[in-house]
Amino acid sequence: MSCCDERSCDCIVTAGPGVTVDGNGSSTDPYVIGADGGGGAPAALTVTDSPTVDLTLTGAGTATDPYDVTAAVIVDPAPPGGGDNLVHAGDDGLYVECADIRSCISAGDGAAYDPDSGEVDARLSTDAGNLVQFGTDGGLLVPPPAVACGLTGTGTAADPITANPVAGQAAWADTWACDAATHSTLHCDPSDGALWTPPEHYSAADSIYVEHFEGGWADPVTVTDWRVFTDTGGTTALVQFTVPANFLGNDCRVWEYLSVCAGTFDISWTADATFEVGYGLSKDGGTAQIRPVWGILTPTGAARRERHAGTAQAAGFNLAPDAAESVIFYAVARVMTGSITINSWESDATIHTTTSTL
Repeated sequence: MSCCDERSCDCIVTAGPGVTVDGNGSSTDPYVIGADGGGGAPAALTVTDSPTVDLTLTGAGTATDPYDVTAAVIVDPAPPGGGDNLVHAGDDGLYVECADIRSCISAGDGAAYDPDSGEVDARLSTDAGNLVQFGTDGGLLVPPPAVACGLTGTGTAADPITANPVAGQAAWADTWACDAATHSTLHCDPSDGALWTPPEHYSAADSIYVEHFEGGWADPVTVTDWRVFTDTGGTTALVQFTVPANFLGNDCRVWEYLSVCAGTFDISWTADATFEVGYGLSKDGGTAQIRPVWGILTPTGAARRERHAGTAQAAGFNLAPDAAESVIFYAVARVMTGSITINSWESDATIHTTTSTL
């Protein structure tokens, strides 16, 4: 078939079934051959709905009446779980109103919800000891714990809280040969987790020196049972220690004491004299108990003068912390025969108190 240039072509082109022919075959209006369904009939087309889409097919499938498929979203009016379906179909598509879903939200543990605004917040416990708080950036914050005396660290993995001994660390076995579990005195109270050690020990000591009968006892002492003498000025010749209750701040431990009174005696006696000197010991206000220190029990056959020394002592054990104690050593003597003259008498006494391990 030759070109018809600008003229109409002499060729005849006829459209058969399912074919269309446009144009006159010229260079400016060439033939355009197109399909028209083919086979002389439009193609078959069907649509199938799904549970969520409702499809509609219209048209004959021809050029003048093409197929038109439309879809409509299916919104379940009665959701199987009950309640209302909150999905809406509008001109611009599907939508859900925020106000509709607020009533569907509830807050569980650790959350707070405002249905009016739809705002969900973290809910902090008001229980005592809760350290969680809101930080400056609005996030949750657990501040590092503040450590008190004896502890160091911030409580992080890189800087854990540990004990802070001034002398550093040392193994028990490097210092002690005994068992740590048996002999260590650091304990933990299971009721509150507090560490504790036994109460402090307390100890004290005191001494008293007294020269009785300055210048000697003026009169010879004749036959007499045990008697208490008086010092110059008419005061009773004695040495006394008084330990107050809770001495030195001891509120916990039982305590004990030992007191010793050493006497030095310059005594003259007649040839037929027999006698004893010593101390009358009174504890905590009790009746004095005689403690003989030195004496002549068999006559010497001649008058004599000698100096001798001796001691008397007192002790108390397992005294309650709030127990006060008084110890008195009275200067005493008795003469069985003859007479004696006391030229001098010195008392040098000490007391030592200490708390017990009980």
